[in-house]
Amino acid sequence: MVLAVIVVLTSLLLPGLEVARKGARRLVCSANQRQIGVSFLIFGNDNNDRLPESRFQMVNRPANMMALNSGDLNDDVGVADFDGIGLLWKERYIDSPSSCFCPAHRGDHTVEKAKSILGETQGTGSEVAFCNYHYTGHLKQAQRGDFVGPTRRRMSDPNVIVLTDGLRSRSDFNHESGFNVLRGDGSTAYQADTGSRFLNSIPTDVNFDGEIASEDSSGLWILEIWNELQVDG
Repeated sequence: MVLAVIVVLTSLLLPGLEVARKGARRLVCSANQRQIGVSFLIFGNDNNDRLPESRFQMVNRPANMMALNSGDLNDDVGVADFDGIGLLWKERYIDSPSSCFCPAHRGDHTVEKAKSILGETQGTGSEVAFCNYHYTGHLKQAQRGDFVGPTRRRMSDPNVIVLTDGLRSRSDFNHESGFNVLRGDGSTAYQADTGSRFLNSIPTDVNFDGEIASEDSSGLWILEIWNELQVDG
């Protein structure tokens, strides 16, 4: 009898515990983004209010703007080095590399893997290390057709969104019902994904090879999500 009561109580409590765990992971994720936001602000103070450059953005590859380094693609990206958020890592603007990784991440982009790749090569190796957050870049998107325009984005603009949860593949979509975003003033907000519209628009997997011949490699779904979020304010 006692065992039966315990089983019933456990079955009632477990769903609530899982909800609590998901909520806790989401809060840690938000705190991570705020910490990265502080790093962006300090970087901006040292660099004329500018954001770190993303070479992937300049060659129209939003799918790889989760990368901490460019890797060796032997093309327009140039010499392998740190890139985007990775520049904050390189210059030690980020105190703890673990802040670039969400506890809810279900894929294989882990802090241990990134440390291994970047630590051994100092960011100049051929293998790309990904974090769990998607940088929206240092340039504003063009109004028509092109991926980016000539205008630099500024961290001091509170309306811009500089970071979202990962959008590269579904395993990078850290939270099942939505994602956190970081704004230019350092604040974070949770964007609900009603009806899983955003999640369903993301490929199950992306084997990115550096080519821009297909939608999967150019990351058009990412641009569509960013446009809906109005990342440029």
